[in-house]
Amino acid sequence: MLLLALSDAHIPERAIDLPTKFKKLLSVPKKISQVVLLGNCTKSYSFLQFINQVSSNVVIVRGEFDTGTIATTKNAKEELPINTVIKQGDFRIGCCNGYTVVPKNDPLSLLTFARQLDVDIVLWGGTHNVEAYTLEGKFFINPGSCTGAFTTDWPLQEPEKDVEKVQTGDIPKQSEETPDGGNGKPESQEGDPQPSAEDTKSNSTVTEKVPGADTTTEASKVEEAKPGLSSADPGTGEKDKDQESDGDDSDDDDFDETDLNGGCIPSFCLLDIQGSTCTLFIYTCVDGEVKVDKVVYKKE
Repeated sequence: MLLLALSDAHIPERAIDLPTKFKKLLSVPKKISQVVLLGNCTKSYSFLQFINQVSSNVVIVRGEFDTGTIATTKNAKEELPINTVIKQGDFRIGCCNGYTVVPKNDPLSLLTFARQLDVDIVLWGGTHNVEAYTLEGKFFINPGSCTGAFTTDWPLQEPEKDVEKVQTGDIPKQSEETPDGGNGKPESQEGDPQPSAEDTKSNSTVTEKVPGADTTTEASKVEEAKPGLSSADPGTGEKDKDQESDGDDSDDDDFDETDLNGGCIPSFCLLDIQGSTCTLFIYTCVDGEVKVDKVVYKKE
C-alpha cells in the first residue's frame, strides 16, 4: 500500500499552493491508500479538498500554527490530536509535528518519542527540511514542506568557505628583510625617482579571505533517482508523460514556483509498505524539476 506524508503547507499565510508538478503527480485516482498531514495544513479549504481527492483516508495531526479543530461538516468540528499512531503492514507508525519535540528536531528526543509510543516508524514535521534516517532500529522520516514555505526557525549552519575579495587603498606591509641591511629604507637606483606615498597607496591592492560567503543549499544537490510517481503506477519508475514533453507544458511550469512560496525546497514523501519492508520515495522540486530519492527500510 502507498502512504503519502505531507507537512507544513502554510497556505495561505506563507505559500500560494502546491507546486503544479506535485499536483500532477498526486492526481492519480485510487493509487494512494492513505494520506498523513503532519501539521500546519488545515487553513486552506481548497488544499484539504485536493487531499480528499487524492485519498478518502486522511489522518491529520495538529501543527504549531493550526487552530486545533477542523470542520468535517457544516455543523461538526473534529479536534486535531497532537500525535497519533497508525498501523500499516507490520509497522506501527507514530505521527506528530516537530514543535512537540524538545529540543526541536533532536534525534534522541525523537527516539524517546518513538519508544513512548512503541512505534517502528516516526513521521514528523515542523522543520521544513526533508530527512530520513534510522536510529536504534527505528526509521525516522520528515517530509519537509510540501509547498516550500519559509520557516521562522534559525537557519541551518553551513561550513564556512573562504572566498577571495580584493580591497583597494591599503599599503602592503614591508618585508622584514631589506636590501640595505635592516635599516628599513630600500635602496634606490641612480636616475630612478622614488614614488611618493600617495602613488604607492593608490596603486596597491590587498587580497583577503572572507569566510561565510557561500550560499549554496544542500537541497540543490539532490541526486536524481530512478523511481517516480506516474499515472500508470506510483513508485515503479515510469515517468509522467507531461515531464517527458519538451514544449507541451503550460505556462504555469515556465517559472520557478519556489520563489513564490518563500524560497525553500518543496518536498513530500511516499511510503510503499509491503509487509515488513518500507520503501521510501522522497520527492523534491528543484529548479522546476521533480527529483526522487529512494530509501529501503526493513523491520528487524
